[in-house]
Order: sequence, then structure tokens, then C-alpha cells
Amino acid sequence: MKIEIVVDPSKPAPATSLVARVAPAPAAAAAEPVPRTGGRPRRGRGGGRRKGNDRPKKTAEDLDAEMEDYTASTAPAAAAPATA
Repeated sequence: MKIEIVVDPSKPAPATSLVARVAPAPAAAAAEPVPRTGGRPRRGRGGGRRKGNDRPKKTAEDLDAEMEDYTASTAPAAAAPATA
């Protein structure tokens, strides 16, 4: 593999070294807050955690009773048995 680096001799080489470009910013520059220009609003620290479910678990009997109530309330009037 051959790699060629083309340099324009009429332009001066950059004065900063790779270490200076990769190093973290000085503390003075990091202290200034950077204004946000849009995007999603920030959420609190930690990204927001879900809280546990405080409702008790329903038993099979509870679910069956709810289903019977639902089917009785949504049954059409014509299908209901006539009482005299």
C-alpha cells in the first residue's frame, strides 16, 4: 500500500501540533455555557428513569369477571334474552 501526502509549498504548515489539537479544551473555555440552538430539550440528569408499577397484580378470576362485564355491556340488544 502506498500513501502520498500532497503539500502545497506556497502555504505555510499549520503551527499547532497534533497533541494541541487532540488535547481537551482549557478549563477557562469550558466554564462558559454554550447556548443551545434548538433540537430536543434537555432532560434531567440520568435520562429519567421509569418508576415501578404500584398497582397490584390481577388474578385470573379478576380478569374473567372484567371480561364477563365487558361482554355483557357490549352485547347487542337483539341478542339479549327476552324476559317477560
